[in-house]
Amino acid sequence: MKSLLGPAALLGATLGLVACTTDSDEPGGSAGTPAKGGGSGSAGRGGASGAASGGAGKSTAGGGGTISAGAGGLAGSSALGGGSGSSGTAGGAGTATAGRGGASGASGASGRGGGSGTGGSGGEGGEEPGGGGSAGDGGGSEEIPAGYVKGIIGVGYGGIRILSRDGGNTWTDRSYAASDGGDDEDLLRAVAYGKGRWIATGWKLMTSDDGVHWTDRGMLNDGIIDDNPIIEGLAYKDGYFYMAGDGGSGAHIYRSADGLSWSNFGTGGDTVKHTGLTYRAGLFVSYGDSDTSYQSTDAKTWTEMSIDQATYCEGQWRTFEQCHEAWWSDDGVYIIPEWGGIIRRSTTGSSFKTVYTDDQQNTFYQARAVAEGYVAPE
Repeated sequence: MKSLLGPAALLGATLGLVACTTDSDEPGGSAGTPAKGGGSGSAGRGGASGAASGGAGKSTAGGGGTISAGAGGLAGSSALGGGSGSSGTAGGAGTATAGRGGASGASGASGRGGGSGTGGSGGEGGEEPGGGGSAGDGGGSEEIPAGYVKGIIGVGYGGIRILSRDGGNTWTDRSYAASDGGDDEDLLRAVAYGKGRWIATGWKLMTSDDGVHWTDRGMLNDGIIDDNPIIEGLAYKDGYFYMAGDGGSGAHIYRSADGLSWSNFGTGGDTVKHTGLTYRAGLFVSYGDSDTSYQSTDAKTWTEMSIDQATYCEGQWRTFEQCHEAWWSDDGVYIIPEWGGIIRRSTTGSSFKTVYTDDQQNTFYQARAVAEGYVAPE
């Protein structure tokens, strides 16, 4: 039998967001033809600025090679597909003005995907045909893979995983394990995003590096963690994923750098059972069947909050009821799941509109079983 008890019990605190692949670089070199038709421009994400002085100097980008400036310097070659920039202009000293995400300079290798910048101020460039687009459009960062777009993913009964790329208006790329799923081993109870990876848990661990295709990593108690067969709380902060599971006198907290290998990290507040976890606005927050909320800045030391079922919405921590019993995105969107695989959306917290009904009748586990991150484009 399903454990969700209607809209009022559906929902809880959301789970945190965001991360991705690291930039790679190549040594600078002579000017070349931009990849994919792009003209020269400022460096892509991950590119660092270089001095635009007429004298000798260095210009590096994410670990790129050293380029002698000379009279403006030679243009540096780009890394991984970016177009190389033209030679820097000889002349007066001055620091190059940063372009979007990267910086132009006398010379230097670009970050991943962006073109190297010309000497002088940073500006338009990039990899689109004809030089269109802002600098760094094809670049990536440690948190956002190159070319990925913002997305919302919800998980729940029947192992449903489904995403929205337009702020919850439409939902697509659904995966599931069973139709009309129940409170069983297929039920996914939490989801989080970090470093280009989505993870979802319940009885099992599932991962996706694009938000669309998922890998079943097996049951949690089959070598992933030893003392909690079910995980309902997931969060991400500063390069680490965190799990929260039920414990005796306090929740068990686990940590992982890749979402695959987990270790015991500490003990949380006494949430009794059904322990949730989220990270928003600089705080880890957890609550469960006790309704008592606990907060921490490091997931190690926890203190009791004065807010029952603390939920993040409209830029602050409030009660679950004050957040309209919904999940809230930083873009101002409220999401409520309802029985029968229904997803309802609002930008005000009232007048919710049905935007999706699942033909397999699989419903999000709770409102807190929703997270925001980055996904592959359509």
